[in-house]
Amino acid sequence: MKLNNTKKSVLVLLLLCFLMCVALIMIGTFSYLFKGWLIWEFDKPFPFGQEEIVTILKISLLGIPTGLIFWLFDIR
Repeated sequence: MKLNNTKKSVLVLLLLCFLMCVALIMIGTFSYLFKGWLIWEFDKPFPFGQEEIVTILKISLLGIPTGLIFWLFDIR
């Protein structure tokens, strides 16, 4: 019996891409909230809005090629 299965599952590829996107969303959200907290003047509204959310979602799309690279080179 062979313990090292060399078949690459598409489900694993999708899972890696999804989890990388989620991780990048979490990191981006934390970094933008931290930046907003550091520059926040208390008499003005909190500087986090729709523009930052769109930027975070664009950056999170980098999870797709990252997941593909991880899948190709069996990094888990």
